[in-house]
Amino acid sequence: MLRAGTARCAITPPTGMTMAGYAAREGVAQDKDDDLFATALILDENHVRIAIIALDLLFIQEPLASLLREDIGRCIGIPRSHVLLNFSHTHCGPTSEGLYYDEDPYQTRLRELYGARLKTEIPALAALASRRLNPARIGFGVGQAEIGINRRERQADGSILMGENPDGPLDRAVHVLRVDDLSGGTMAVLFAHGCHPVTMGPRCLRWSSDFIGTSRELIERAAGGLALFIQANAGDINPVTGIGPDEDNTSEKKRLGSALGGEVLKVLSSIYTDTVRGPRVFIGSLSKIPYYPRIPIRKEQDCTIQVAEDTLELPLGDLPTPAEAVQILDDWKSEVSRLTNNRTSGSAMNVARRFLRWSTVLNDYIANGSKAAVQIPVQAIRVADLAIVAVPGETFSLEGIEVKRRSPFRNTLFAGYSNGCVSYIPTADAYPPQGWSLRDRYYVPDMIFQAYLLPTALTPECGKLVVEKSLDLLSGLRR
Repeated sequence: MLRAGTARCAITPPTGMTMAGYAAREGVAQDKDDDLFATALILDENHVRIAIIALDLLFIQEPLASLLREDIGRCIGIPRSHVLLNFSHTHCGPTSEGLYYDEDPYQTRLRELYGARLKTEIPALAALASRRLNPARIGFGVGQAEIGINRRERQADGSILMGENPDGPLDRAVHVLRVDDLSGGTMAVLFAHGCHPVTMGPRCLRWSSDFIGTSRELIERAAGGLALFIQANAGDINPVTGIGPDEDNTSEKKRLGSALGGEVLKVLSSIYTDTVRGPRVFIGSLSKIPYYPRIPIRKEQDCTIQVAEDTLELPLGDLPTPAEAVQILDDWKSEVSRLTNNRTSGSAMNVARRFLRWSTVLNDYIANGSKAAVQIPVQAIRVADLAIVAVPGETFSLEGIEVKRRSPFRNTLFAGYSNGCVSYIPTADAYPPQGWSLRDRYYVPDMIFQAYLLPTALTPECGKLVVEKSLDLLSGLRR
């Protein structure tokens, strides 16, 4: 029989720490809008166990992501491949190890301490959820949300800026997994949708789970149990309300969160785990009035749990010559020096330091003779007839739509922002015809590979490689 256990802990960082998500943000966290949480769901069927942990973070990168999965697995006795970490991608969370651009020793120490905290508290959270395992049943449903819009707006000259593209690809699906006890009481609600949590914009200097926290509170208040949000394929999707322009955009956060949470509740109302629709019977003495009583489930469903994970190599664009790389590094050193001498701070300095750090990585990459490629784990999980694919990147809408369309499973959830984040993984049509330049500046973040400290950009076929590897793993699970 399937067993499930849940647990939650706050992972809100201290105030005074730098925040992740916006190059234009100036300052450190001064307060909190709400707490950031980690929520764990453990599922176990015949001693095959998986851990799904949803975290209110932008994301974490390697090697911390793999170390965290290893520690969780060791703590509850499962392989690393059976641990799924998903990051909500809130842009009002903390910077983490590997994801910063300042040279402040105090901030470096804060990030180290926060990383150590995650490595201590998240495995303990998984262990607590494991100790709470109890018999459970699951059900799955899909709804539709109208909270997002494609953000890759094409200009007259063919360039792309981060605006609104109403005709662009958009995955409106809201996937809902209901986990109940044997009496039909809610233990957990896992809900997934793809949309950037950026209603709380770059002027917000408060920790915030964004619209996701609003959705979660609404679901838990109405349905009970713990709600876990899984960020799906949001790489090219922003809220219909746009990025929050003010210091406080609570109104828009609540509007979007209520709309998403309300759709989850609508789907939940259609999922029964303890009863099935019985045969038609008639009541009434003068006229026949048919109705369909619900009858208790007498036979437990097959909730087979299977996991497959494989490493996928994603090729990178051509590296520059060593002389070209040195020149790029020197140019960014000069730019940082110029801004420092002019006492320039804020977004201009943030960007310059970001590119300086990237150009240092680029030169180290060339000096070490490293291959122009990056390795990522692609994970597939099956629970009964539900399949979950997890990819460590900011995936685009069409990639998730394609995997779900071709999946051999009736119910398939495609999640980016999982088990790390290598960079954006755009579809081939999102690439500039002339290829990405190491020198040019772009108007959309999905074209700024330097922010992820990749030496060069992923090549146009990478999106297709992710789709095909995902489908290959799903086919293996189905067989």
